[in-house]
Amino acid sequence: MQTATIVSVIAVIACLILATRSAPFRNLGMSGTMKYALIWVAIIVGLVVIIQVSGFSIEQ
Repeated sequence: MQTATIVSVIAVIACLILATRSAPFRNLGMSGTMKYALIWVAIIVGLVVIIQVSGFSIEQ
Protein backbone atom coordinates (compact mmCIF):
# COMPACT_ATOMS: atom_id res chain seq x y z
CA MET A 1 0.00 0.00 0.00
CA GLN A 2 1.28 3.46 -0.79
CA THR A 3 2.16 5.94 1.91
CA ALA A 4 -0.38 8.46 0.63
CA THR A 5 -3.17 5.89 0.93
CA ILE A 6 -2.23 5.05 4.50
CA VAL A 7 -2.05 8.72 5.47
CA SER A 8 -5.44 9.37 3.84
CA VAL A 9 -7.11 6.53 5.68
CA ILE A 10 -5.64 7.66 9.01
CA ALA A 11 -6.82 11.23 8.34
CA VAL A 12 -10.36 10.08 7.56
CA ILE A 13 -10.47 7.93 10.69
CA ALA A 14 -9.26 10.87 12.77
CA CYS A 15 -11.98 13.09 11.29
CA LEU A 16 -14.61 10.47 12.06
CA ILE A 17 -13.39 10.24 15.66
CA LEU A 18 -13.70 14.01 16.02
CA ALA A 19 -17.16 13.98 14.43
CA THR A 20 -18.43 11.26 16.78
CA ARG A 21 -17.50 13.31 19.84
CA SER A 22 -20.65 15.38 19.35
CA ALA A 23 -23.62 14.98 21.68
CA PRO A 24 -26.01 13.01 19.40
CA PHE A 25 -23.53 10.14 19.01
CA ARG A 26 -23.07 9.87 22.76
CA ASN A 27 -26.74 8.94 23.16
CA LEU A 28 -26.59 6.03 20.69
CA GLY A 29 -24.96 3.57 23.03
CA MET A 30 -22.26 1.08 22.13
CA SER A 31 -24.27 -0.95 19.60
CA GLY A 32 -25.46 2.10 17.68
CA THR A 33 -21.97 3.57 17.59
CA MET A 34 -20.50 0.27 16.40
CA LYS A 35 -23.12 0.05 13.66
CA TYR A 36 -22.22 3.48 12.32
CA ALA A 37 -18.51 2.74 12.67
CA LEU A 38 -18.86 -0.47 10.64
CA ILE A 39 -20.81 1.37 7.95
CA TRP A 40 -18.06 4.00 7.66
CA VAL A 41 -15.35 1.34 7.66
CA ALA A 42 -17.12 -0.43 4.79
CA ILE A 43 -17.42 2.83 2.83
CA ILE A 44 -13.79 3.84 3.35
CA VAL A 45 -12.34 0.39 2.66
CA GLY A 46 -14.58 -0.01 -0.39
CA LEU A 47 -13.43 3.29 -1.85
CA VAL A 48 -9.77 2.49 -1.19
CA VAL A 49 -10.14 -0.92 -2.86
CA ILE A 50 -11.92 0.59 -5.88
CA ILE A 51 -9.20 3.22 -6.26
CA GLN A 52 -6.43 0.64 -5.91
CA VAL A 53 -8.01 -1.82 -8.37
CA SER A 54 -8.85 0.82 -10.96
CA GLY A 55 -5.29 2.14 -10.88
CA PHE A 56 -6.47 5.71 -10.44
CA SER A 57 -3.60 8.05 -9.63
CA ILE A 58 -2.99 11.75 -9.64
CA GLU A 59 -0.07 12.64 -11.87
CA GLN A 60 2.04 15.68 -11.13
